Amino acid sequence: MSNNREINNPFSRIIKVQGRMFQLKRTLPENQININKYEDWPTILKEYYHVDTIFRADNQLWLCSEIKTISYEEIK
Repeated sequence: MSNNREINNPFSRIIKVQGRMFQLKRTLPENQININKYEDWPTILKEYYHVDTIFRADNQLWLCSEIKTISYEEIK
């Protein structure tokens, strides 16, 4: 994904897109999925792979889960 940051660690791939961070669960070649067969294909893929976000880039479908940011106050 161009103009975005990717963080590799031993446990998972983390990508940063427009200031938001996502855990990359899986990539699939776009031509491997017949997306025209079902009208609600994004919902089907999200449920099957347990993700909440799908990106399309570089002829790939990027199946991701957003890493939520939280507000916190440090306890001293």
